[in-house]
Amino acid sequence: MSSFFRKAVSLFVILDEPVGQKPSDQSAPVPKPVDTATSGPAVAASATMSNAELAKFEQHFDQLFEQTNLPGPDYFEFWKTMDTLEAHIPDESARIKAVYASLKIQGLTKQTLVFTAGKYREVILQDKANFEAAVQKKSQAEIAGRESEIAKIEQAREEKRRMIEQLQQEIEASAKQLETLQAEIATEQNKIEGAQRGYLAACMAMVGKIESDIERFQQIID
Repeated sequence: MSSFFRKAVSLFVILDEPVGQKPSDQSAPVPKPVDTATSGPAVAASATMSNAELAKFEQHFDQLFEQTNLPGPDYFEFWKTMDTLEAHIPDESARIKAVYASLKIQGLTKQTLVFTAGKYREVILQDKANFEAAVQKKSQAEIAGRESEIAKIEQAREEKRRMIEQLQQEIEASAKQLETLQAEIATEQNKIEGAQRGYLAACMAMVGKIESDIERFQQIID
């Protein structure tokens, strides 16, 4: 299953192989570019996969095939046998014929091979649907909640910005009010001081007149 999985993945994914590692099958033909527009929904998008990711997914699909393994020789046993004989029969076409001939004795037919291959394809597509549903659920739980929190924070920031703007306007209005009141105080202070000066002048004039009259009364009247 290991070799089968890696061959399948290498058709669509760039593998991060360690430096100096030799390809497992020097005689294997170079895969042709895949037309994703016509190859169907099972074809993965071009991506780069690390060795750790490769091992994880290899184990996942190996377990998936083991759990789905149909009775009797089928597509799964066919490719496990293909992997086993790869070192002895490098040519893939010759190896397919040899493996089919050996499994045919156990009851495998071409129709069964094609039919079970389709079944495993359905299993993978269902696993893909389950995976995408799980990703969507996690996305809603991990991302949507944070996006909602971001919206709340942005709303709070906007409200505080409006509050700051309103307070700034109130500060400017109060500053103008202070200037008006200070000008009114200065005006009233000037009026009071002017009235005070006028009153004192009139008061002193009246006192002077009375004192002058008293002096004159003392001189004129016996």
